[in-house]
Amino acid sequence: MKYRLITLSLLCAALLCGCNKGAGSFRTGSTLPMWQEGWLDIHAINTGRGESFWFIFPDGTTMLLDASGSLPQETHPLDPPGCISRPSPDISAGRVIIDYVNHFMPDVANGKVDYFMLSHYHGDHMGAWRAKPEKYGIGVHPEGGFELISLGEVASELPIGTLIDRGPYDDRPSKDYFTKDGIPRYEDYLRMAEWCNKTYGTVHERLKVGYDDQIVLKHHPEKYPDFKVMNLAAGGYVWTGTGHRVDSTLFPPAKECLSYGDLNEYKILPGCPALAENNFSCVIRLSYGLFDYFTGGDIQHKGRADNPIHDIETPISKVVDKTEVVKLGHHGTSSTCGESLMEALCPDVALAANWRDVQPNPISLKRVLAVNPDVKLIMTNSTEHNLKMLRDEEIDPDSFLSREGHVVFRVEPSGEQYWVIILNDQDQKYKVKSVHGPYPCQ
Repeated sequence: MKYRLITLSLLCAALLCGCNKGAGSFRTGSTLPMWQEGWLDIHAINTGRGESFWFIFPDGTTMLLDASGSLPQETHPLDPPGCISRPSPDISAGRVIIDYVNHFMPDVANGKVDYFMLSHYHGDHMGAWRAKPEKYGIGVHPEGGFELISLGEVASELPIGTLIDRGPYDDRPSKDYFTKDGIPRYEDYLRMAEWCNKTYGTVHERLKVGYDDQIVLKHHPEKYPDFKVMNLAAGGYVWTGTGHRVDSTLFPPAKECLSYGDLNEYKILPGCPALAENNFSCVIRLSYGLFDYFTGGDIQHKGRADNPIHDIETPISKVVDKTEVVKLGHHGTSSTCGESLMEALCPDVALAANWRDVQPNPISLKRVLAVNPDVKLIMTNSTEHNLKMLRDEEIDPDSFLSREGHVVFRVEPSGEQYWVIILNDQDQKYKVKSVHGPYPCQ
């Protein structure tokens, strides 16, 4: 159970907000009103090509989490198939994110993304890197030499204050995304980070697991003492819940598993487990008053595997409790939403930011429903295949709050209640499709 004090400043802000017709006024068919000070906004930007989330903290501090970047299903079919690109395959995922962020950018931010957090090094979160980008219509930055897809495109136009990731490859090796056609993808990312540093003064950091003073309010922290971002896990390290102590024993160290081959290619040594990049994702918990939000990239539990080394959800479950809104790990696939984590979080609202037609999986959703039969489910995309898969397992997608669109969680200044707002994603007018709430926080 959560015990928090709602400060006098927050109560005053809540009273003032009651007379405010701006941020808390939502009309179907109209453009979503802009954020206003005291509110917390969390936007799930739907491109149909992965995950990207835009945060506006109560004082106007901004954070972008991931930059969806799978190549469009319409021109580069996937297996399993992907979802329809939004608003169009003719608009890059990076451009969709840039336009969305610029539209909702608060004045106090002065056009700057204070924090960009990359959950992990996969294309649907940072951009589908290719060794021969011109073959896929992907440009290369003329000065930085990095590919202009998704994160690269976003970083080339939006100044980033602090770039945060799960840590370097050579600290925690993963079985996937080391190289593509012999050229390390990670090196392209580092070129981008270096260019950002020279151009914007961007500071590049790994997520400090076990700390709540890395992602902080930049403008008026004294006004909102009940706002906090707690870093729970990253790079295979998990907070123990005591001080700043972390558990670093869940995965073997790099020196036991890495070697370097031709062209500086990373290789996993024989006898080492095939560690999934997904489990190295950054995991955070954001709190504002009584409201909590949990997100963890593509973290997984052991699922169909017997080796507990594939399960990072269980250790994380020991340092979390009841949470209002949960972004389901790994887009809600069958390898996520393990019993231990879902029981600990017991979400009131669960969001699947899905981009393939096997997401979310009914196996995972049943585990969510088992801990809270009244949970409100949301999908950012849907396909006929996916809807049939859910119905065949007696999960009614018609009962979901939404099955398509941008999703906005707007938390009132008191932190005692929040709204769920669905925006049309078929154009870039950001008009309200439906409004749900307010929902109380516990």
